Amino acid sequence: MANTWVVVDRIPDCDMCKLGPYPRTAPAYADGKTEMGPWANMCQPCFDHYGIGLGLGLGQELLLPGNAPSKEAI
Repeated sequence: MANTWVVVDRIPDCDMCKLGPYPRTAPAYADGKTEMGPWANMCQPCFDHYGIGLGLGLGQELLLPGNAPSKEAI
């Protein structure tokens, strides 16, 4: 679906995991708006818990260049 993913040079760490009571490092799955309002890079579990969805104005899945869908698949 259009506007649900973006190609990035590197996958950042999850912002939410860094702030938790037991800070840890996890690769982000998406950059998206949270249910609290601000946007954050979130791993899959954090996105499932705090994210509001994928799409324009919601969030985008973060993909490395080799993992992006081909133009034919879009």
